[in-house]
Amino acid sequence: MYKEILQKSGEVSKIMDILSHEKRLAMLCLLSEGDKNIAELTTLLEISQSLVSQFALKMKDQNILESRKEGKEVFYSVKDKKIGELMQALKNIYC
Repeated sequence: MYKEILQKSGEVSKIMDILSHEKRLAMLCLLSEGDKNIAELTTLLEISQSLVSQFALKMKDQNILESRKEGKEVFYSVKDKKIGELMQALKNIYC
């Protein structure tokens, strides 16, 4: 049981690291509402395209986001349903 707690706490700490950045948190909030491409996220977050791409890749590497291609555009969405539930809980509490 203790090993399971240690494993889960490691997973949670990775998620909390992602959420600790204001713009990454906002990005996850936006993506929890539906798929968005880099251009949409750049406009909504008011940050550079390269920074949005960096955030997306970091979260994709952590299995938080997934992507799909439509023509030349790449759309991102929340992969882990637990993250979607967490974002909804945060919205309910703070928004």
